[in-house]
Amino acid sequence: MNRQSSAFLRPLRTPSHAFITFLAAAGFAAALLLTPTAQLDLPLSGIASASPFSNSGGNSLPTVPADSATLEREVVNRYDHLPLAQIFRWRAEPEIANRVARAIVKEARQLQIPPSLLAGVLITENSRLEPETVSNKGAVGLMQVMRFHAGVFDCDSDDLLQVEANICHGSRVFAGYLKRTRDVRSALLRYNGCIRSRATPNCRRYPSKVLREAETVRQQLLHYLPPKQLKALSATPGSSI
Repeated sequence: MNRQSSAFLRPLRTPSHAFITFLAAAGFAAALLLTPTAQLDLPLSGIASASPFSNSGGNSLPTVPADSATLEREVVNRYDHLPLAQIFRWRAEPEIANRVARAIVKEARQLQIPPSLLAGVLITENSRLEPETVSNKGAVGLMQVMRFHAGVFDCDSDDLLQVEANICHGSRVFAGYLKRTRDVRSALLRYNGCIRSRATPNCRRYPSKVLREAETVRQQLLHYLPPKQLKALSATPGSSI
């Protein structure tokens, strides 16, 4: 009978503390790498229950805090276009609301313009989000783009009746005016054709209308902040979110 090797006869040693710590750290790192990212649930219950069309009580929206632009970016970075799509569902069917929201967020990121501002322009121009609307002046679609702008920009299509193409053209028209004037109100006046022309009745009121709509959208977006952050924000003096 063969003698067993002396290696099998040696008593087992207890692993060192450092070795156990190394194994635990390696296992934890592997778990993090192999665990799939969980899908974030949108805090839909945080959105105000009243439709933006019904404000019969006359109550104005609370004033947003000074850093609301940063908070809006945080919401969009966290949830992409989904909160904006939820907001637009008061105005349009879910499919159109989703396409409009996705296109606005895409253009906002490329042009470095707040999504709420582009949404304010769109809502002011076409409150019912009807892609095939044509005005008596010949302005087309969601953002009421004039036909001579079609094909001028690097958009996927020059069909101004298409949701994404219209928002691409309209956003870039506004961005061009904003770059030229370096002033939001002046850019909005130009977008509305209110320079050296009185073709649009009460056109001087247009910037204020757009900015009110933009503020409403931003206020609604801020309700998608994480609960703890929203609670802390509500406790901030001067904020009633």
